[in-house]
Amino acid sequence: MPYAILIALVLLVATALGAVRQRAKQDNSGSTIPGTGIELSDLGSISWEEVEVLLDRLDTREPPEPVFGAMCYEMVAAPSVAEYVCPVCGEKTQYTEYDTWFVEFELPGCRRIFDEIAGIADMDIELDETRMCSYCTDADSAEAALYLKVTLGDGTVVSNRVTEFDLRLLESFFKGRLFYYTSNDGQEPLQPYADRIRELLGQPVPE
Repeated sequence: MPYAILIALVLLVATALGAVRQRAKQDNSGSTIPGTGIELSDLGSISWEEVEVLLDRLDTREPPEPVFGAMCYEMVAAPSVAEYVCPVCGEKTQYTEYDTWFVEFELPGCRRIFDEIAGIADMDIELDETRMCSYCTDADSAEAALYLKVTLGDGTVVSNRVTEFDLRLLESFFKGRLFYYTSNDGQEPLQPYADRIRELLGQPVPE
């Protein structure tokens, strides 16, 4: 093997190991909930009481430093037409123009992330797709949008339109992280979005 190639491989491996160590350091940041002695890894599911503790932790802990992600991603062109199949009734709704990107690329990611959230959150929480279906929607027309429905302890239902980014924030929050993963595998502090998390979960937002 030529010497130049060997050196390049060594540098590549060293860079990869550095990224792994940095990610491990970020993942383990603040693994114990203050004042409780509870390790986040011990939490099989998150209840409303634990949501309050995690929000307080998010507000008071020092945010971690950002970690830059990959810089070279080639964008895939969205199709001119996308067909949405409703998981409730099985009917099809056709989308065109700007909505095709959401239907083809963002929606599958939203569903995957929500499945992660639903597996952790010990509460009544639902990803509502009914407004995307022209047969199920009670609005004037279907829209390429998702809504997160959360039922609070007193029976109040809070509904917010959500994006994949919102769901990324919630997934990281429920997993006890102080950061969230960006779309290119970077890491950014979660603390600036604490109020958005409160809003999505129907919790009071400090003035």
